[in-house]
Amino acid sequence: MTASFNPGDKTVFHTHRFPVTVYVLEGAFTLEMEGMVPVTFTQGQAMVEPPHVKMTGYNRSSSNSLRVVVFYTSDPDTPFLDPLH
Repeated sequence: MTASFNPGDKTVFHTHRFPVTVYVLEGAFTLEMEGMVPVTFTQGQAMVEPPHVKMTGYNRSSSNSLRVVVFYTSDPDTPFLDPLH
């Protein structure tokens, strides 16, 4: 699946039940995982988001869009993410 982020967009704070691989097509993607320093990935880079870790991802740019492609494997009825409140 692909996802697009406008400047300043951010995901909800969430976890995944399975590993998720994110490949950056355009822009820069910053990932914050609980207990870790935020890491930014740029065009052509990929990262794996581990399961059961609290996280959020966002586009820190104030002017550039972000596009990513997301790869994952799960049981058919498993939600992509579990939002945390």
